[in-house]
Amino acid sequence: MTAEIWVLGDHRVGNTNQAIALAQELGLEYEVKDIKYNFLSKLPNFFLQFNPLHITDEVLKTFKNTLFPKIIISSGRRTAPLALYLKEKSGNKLKVVQIMRPDIDSKNFDLLVLPQHDNVNQLNSNIIRIIGALSNSGTKILNGALELDKNYPEAKNFIAVLVGGDTKNHKFTEFNSTLLANTLSTITNNHSCPLFFSFTRRTPEVTKSIIRNMFPWPHIIYDPTTDENRPNPYYGMLGRAEFIICTGDSVSMCSEVASTGKPFYIYCPQDFKIIEKHRFFIQQLVDIGVAKKLESNVSLLEDYSYPPLNEVMKVADFIKAELLDKA
Repeated sequence: MTAEIWVLGDHRVGNTNQAIALAQELGLEYEVKDIKYNFLSKLPNFFLQFNPLHITDEVLKTFKNTLFPKIIISSGRRTAPLALYLKEKSGNKLKVVQIMRPDIDSKNFDLLVLPQHDNVNQLNSNIIRIIGALSNSGTKILNGALELDKNYPEAKNFIAVLVGGDTKNHKFTEFNSTLLANTLSTITNNHSCPLFFSFTRRTPEVTKSIIRNMFPWPHIIYDPTTDENRPNPYYGMLGRAEFIICTGDSVSMCSEVASTGKPFYIYCPQDFKIIEKHRFFIQQLVDIGVAKKLESNVSLLEDYSYPPLNEVMKVADFIKAELLDKA
């Protein structure tokens, strides 16, 4: 018996996590299909369309003589041609939900989920626009908070600082790191709670060094590259923090923080070389009252609240009403 949903997942973890979040929100049994690519993976989808030449033969063989699910969820450009290929193989019986731009005509998909920061001038009835990235972190945050109490008992009444790093489009410079550290130092002088830092694997060594030198105990630092034997406190930090500060280089992290309803500050100085659509997303969070910008003159964090962002529920409700109920 096949699962009711197939998630086409690949090495782009952020894309796969969005698809899994949506599958979980739908409440149906799902299976993640691990997709691998060959040397043709850089071909634009204009050439591929319904022909997944960029998928390895080993992966394609797993889809032969199989029962198809009700829904396939694909995320990112590379999984889209495979999703459409499988839809055709099913006799067009299954539904395809595509997250993010597929670079294929939108009419080929049953639903296209696009972030508002993507500049797409289409108003088709099969397109739904969302703020940021899809996240279904409620249970993870709840469980993470309990694990944090057990594994990091010293973490009480803290300010969470989520530090990203270099991306394909920008470098997290020494200047950016120093400015962030100096701003945080001023903030700690006006708050009675310590900082709890969480680095990512993208965080530059110079950034880590600056933070470690300026924020010794009782501040807490988690580094996934050196603390592999310690539980990752990320979701627990979201659950237990008094305030949350996040660097603006990660749409996924900012989206997850926005789902908490907690005071949320984004560090994104003007010389941050992030792509324009990410800057649009950050400004959007500020405009709707979800986030505030961590400027260099911020010395005291404001305690405020907002309705938690829950875009995955909006998309799941649409699928249930428009795709599943009418199937």
